[in-house]
Amino acid sequence: MKKYLALFCSFFIMAFYSCKSDQGSNTTSQEKVAVTSQANSGPQFESIPQDIMMRVWNEVDLLDYIFHNLPFSMSQDEQASIRSNVGYIAQETQTNIPEGCRPIARQFYQTAGDIFLEADIYFDENCQFYVFFIDGKASYANKMSPSGVSFFKTMISKALNASQSGGQ
Repeated sequence: MKKYLALFCSFFIMAFYSCKSDQGSNTTSQEKVAVTSQANSGPQFESIPQDIMMRVWNEVDLLDYIFHNLPFSMSQDEQASIRSNVGYIAQETQTNIPEGCRPIARQFYQTAGDIFLEADIYFDENCQFYVFFIDGKASYANKMSPSGVSFFKTMISKALNASQSGGQ
């Protein structure tokens, strides 16, 4: 029941974001262009530093996911879920963004209501990695672990099935 309530709330959050003014989307588009143009210039990313990951592990109390083209969003506010999410980030660096890869979501790491870190989530058959933003700049990138791939496959599948059955 709790999962269905969270999914239901996520649909309302997504509807809210869909109705927002398009004013902020220019910045996002500019960021995507900048990141995409960097991808063509060769390796430029390093792995996210351990001290940032330790801060995520110890201090983050809310994760929000806003999916760009899917009919849902998601939040995690339980420490165990947040820490599991840390395990979805592989230690292996994603040195660049391959041509044709597009983010499916933006992930927000929050501590006491403040966004401390953001990440674009790239997830499709050929692209499975995170690009982390520090002060609005794409700064680090890591591959997604096998458990992360499994998590996103399952979560997206369940959410899409729920939205399809809810609309009939």
